[in-house]
Amino acid sequence: MLRGRHVRTGGKPALVWLMVAMTVNSIGSKISLLAIPWLVLVTTGSPVKMGLVGLAQTLPYVIVGVLGSPLVGRYGVRKMVIHNDTASAVLVALIAMFAQFDFTLLLVLSALVGSVQGVGDKAKRMLVQPIVEGAGASLPRMVAVFTGSERANTVVGAAIGGLVIAWIGPTGAIWINAISYALSALMIVAFVRMPRSVEEADAKPAPEPYTRALARGFSFLREDKLLSRIVGMMFMTNMFNQASGAVLVPLWVMHQFNSPVALGWVASSLALGAVLGNVAFIGLIKRLPRYLTFVLGYVLGGSPRFLVLGLTDDIRVVLAVTFLAGVAGSVINPVYGALLFERVPRAMQPRVFGLTGAMTFGGIPLGGLVGAWLVQGFGLDWSLILAGLGFLTITMSPIIGYRVWKQMDAPPLDPARPDQRHAPPPLPDWIESLGLLAQRKLPLAVTGVLQAPIVVTLSYWDGVWTVEAYQGRHRVAEPAPISAAKVLQTVKVLDLPEIYESVELIHNADTAAIESRIKRLRDELAIHDRIYRGYP
Repeated sequence: MLRGRHVRTGGKPALVWLMVAMTVNSIGSKISLLAIPWLVLVTTGSPVKMGLVGLAQTLPYVIVGVLGSPLVGRYGVRKMVIHNDTASAVLVALIAMFAQFDFTLLLVLSALVGSVQGVGDKAKRMLVQPIVEGAGASLPRMVAVFTGSERANTVVGAAIGGLVIAWIGPTGAIWINAISYALSALMIVAFVRMPRSVEEADAKPAPEPYTRALARGFSFLREDKLLSRIVGMMFMTNMFNQASGAVLVPLWVMHQFNSPVALGWVASSLALGAVLGNVAFIGLIKRLPRYLTFVLGYVLGGSPRFLVLGLTDDIRVVLAVTFLAGVAGSVINPVYGALLFERVPRAMQPRVFGLTGAMTFGGIPLGGLVGAWLVQGFGLDWSLILAGLGFLTITMSPIIGYRVWKQMDAPPLDPARPDQRHAPPPLPDWIESLGLLAQRKLPLAVTGVLQAPIVVTLSYWDGVWTVEAYQGRHRVAEPAPISAAKVLQTVKVLDLPEIYESVELIHNADTAAIESRIKRLRDELAIHDRIYRGYP
């Protein structure tokens, strides 16, 4: 049987073409990210409707990202990327053609775009690792490169986005996004192939029920305390970021300058700082301590962006602070991305990556509404200040919950040793004191320190005492035998007379039974000895 010949693009060319495709798509998306809120603002003048559009797109994004994650592993990563980029191109083109005439239609199309991208973005993330490994490149370094490329795309997209909107209008800018999706799909179809080893491993995947695959992803994420803490904090910070990008910053620019060009300046300054910081971080990614880098990135790269807008109207100061915040925040995604690839086995990545992505983006649907609510309730300046203080409070979580978060500095985990995910380093006294103070003064959502109580179970069966310990649903100490004397000593310290008496009765009964058995054995030995010696 003759087969048609085709050009197979793998190795380093596939990696280059993947970066090009993602760059083209990302720049178009960043232009659209400015164009759609500006379109709503100039056509309706309503911050609430700006928030509703953001909700319409991001809520389906989150829901489908969770429910659709097992489908990526079932139908193939590359195939899902191609199909979702193609569908996104069609839907964004429909927004450009019809959405300006009907706000309800804009909401519907935005929801469809969010649904498609909820799966597509997760598939693109999972496409990176096999292509990088097929090219023989360093995964942590390439994660930083892809993150830096994303930041650079934000600079370019934000810089030209304001100019494009001013030149051809927001509708024309949305058309550019539709074209970028189509080009991305074509490049991946033509030039990006999965490595043969991955194709052979995935050629006949073991069938797994959809609900079981979804449940396994939830179970894995729940058991990894570090990843679950990171996801929880990113949920909150992304909510504030969305409030800023979708409502607060466009309103500030509208009030101060009434120009989409200034909106592009603010977005570009943040992205330019992120690009330069990311370039510097690529060379230092294996040298810097991840925990300290991650904490400083969030503290310095988050709240200052909000506070400066609420405290000054000097565009030079705003651009300078925003630029520095971008430099500081550039370290967050490389650290988080490297942790995901290191802590999640490849077989679990379709499930876990979809869940983590959807959950970290879970705050985004609320962000636009929170921003609109703050503006209506407190005014623009106070809304920016309150958002900055809220962001700062959330970013204290890694400091207060040091015991779990310091696992970032641990060496990469062995996928065959899932128990390593529950081995945090010792906690310094000053951190523990700070954590205890925070438990009394701050809510659980902020501290992340409170944990389920440890329950120690003492069991007795057939003369053997056994002790084991659980924290919530997780076993923290395997069943182990313990001597009766140790049991008595431990129970006595607890000052529980009734329990001590019960344990003592069992112990005395065991002792009497052992003594009786010893006496019986001695008598039997004496009889055998007399028979052996020939005595009557």
